[in-house]
Amino acid sequence: MTTTTAPSGVDQLARYLGCLVALLVTDPTAWAGRPTVDLVLPLAAGLAAWFAATPLTARPVALGFRWRNRLSRHRNTAFAVMCVVLAAFNPPPGWLAACDTALLLTYLLCVDALAAGPPAARLLRRPLVLLCAYGASAVALTAALLPVAPTGPWARLLAALALAGAAAAVIAALTPRRRP
Repeated sequence: MTTTTAPSGVDQLARYLGCLVALLVTDPTAWAGRPTVDLVLPLAAGLAAWFAATPLTARPVALGFRWRNRLSRHRNTAFAVMCVVLAAFNPPPGWLAACDTALLLTYLLCVDALAAGPPAARLLRRPLVLLCAYGASAVALTAALLPVAPTGPWARLLAALALAGAAAAVIAALTPRRRP
């Protein structure tokens, strides 16, 4: 199994960004009050991010369907999912959740631009794409942070509006424009 990664400078930048995201989703504001044994999770998250956050520019050739081969092929996706799971099980304060969201989106955009090459880099130079990506993330985060009772009449409506807004932003960003 061979893996091709991005050039070392950009590779290191994405790796450090991934480590920062992994440490922030473990809620560093609560580290001071925890026993020493509870600091194993942030340490493990940072160590796992060091290996998993490196962007893949080409999918490794995997022989067979063993979990290790599949994880190697999709380690960037697995890394992002694990960051979201860590943040969900240990909810950070609102300001830190906003930082986590922005940094995770930045990491994902960076990895996508490296993996897809020049076409993706050109797409990310369009201000509307970035505005829509960060705007959709902000709308989803705002909806997630709103204090709504799960059985209240507004809960489903707010969730549906947030999803519709995020979908509209993605469609607006990715719809090709015709030039006159």
